[in-house]
Amino acid sequence: MPPLSVLLLALAIAAVWLPTLRLGRTRALPPALPLAAAAVAAGWFTGVLDARGALAAAGLAALAGASRLLTAPGPRRLLGGAALALAFALAMHLVPGFSPVVVLDGLRLGADTAPLRLAFHFDAGLASLVIALCFCRRVGGPAEAGAVLRRAAPVALATAALVLALAWGAGLVRPDLKWPAFTAAWLLKMLLWTCVLEEAFFRGVVQERLAAWGPIAARPALRALPVLAAALLFGLAHLPGGAAYAALATLAGAGYGWAYARTRRIEAAIAAHFLLNTAHFLGFSYPLLLRS
Repeated sequence: MPPLSVLLLALAIAAVWLPTLRLGRTRALPPALPLAAAAVAAGWFTGVLDARGALAAAGLAALAGASRLLTAPGPRRLLGGAALALAFALAMHLVPGFSPVVVLDGLRLGADTAPLRLAFHFDAGLASLVIALCFCRRVGGPAEAGAVLRRAAPVALATAALVLALAWGAGLVRPDLKWPAFTAAWLLKMLLWTCVLEEAFFRGVVQERLAAWGPIAARPALRALPVLAAALLFGLAHLPGGAAYAALATLAGAGYGWAYARTRRIEAAIAAHFLLNTAHFLGFSYPLLLRS
């Protein structure tokens, strides 16, 4: 079971989708913020982060919050860019002051599979929370969420089926049905850390900003360019896993981007990503077969 700081941070990320709390007539408070503050406090007392990590968390909140409150376009973009840069550094574990919470390490789910590591990184969770909360287009309620997921479902199913079939054909995975004892922890980390973070950045920020950029927005013939650009960056981020793995990640990223383009809501891309990764984990060798 992950420690209290991780569970509080998970609740904070999930609370991004809760309605804003009204404080009087003019003030509002996203419920994710007090939960995130409690997570940082719990992490401080349990050693998950130190003074440097707490300072980075406060700086990220200040930059992102200021970028939302300002109305002048120039300062708003400047502070927003600084917040995204700090969030990216946190996601890449470039900021000191954080210690990963390792649930398991070196476990093999099969004799022919690579070893598995499951760890919660508090810094990446903070990045996931702030990018999704402050920089992404989200659904406005349950009715819209249902419509978005229904529109994304065919793309998500097709993407998962195609990518997993190609991975099987390439010898990267094989069918392997399972439900390990740590499945709940894996699903929690995969949804709120991996899927929310990666889709918020690659689709909610990169793809969305490219699609809204004047030279592209004014030319319908270039409509697919933001999807492809974000997918290529997504594939490059997976290049340490090998060329074949990166190529499949690029294809998957194109599917996630297509789901996002159909809806302009980040939940579509998150759902497509989570479906593929969960099908991979539960139905195929995980993470990958060892190459002979």
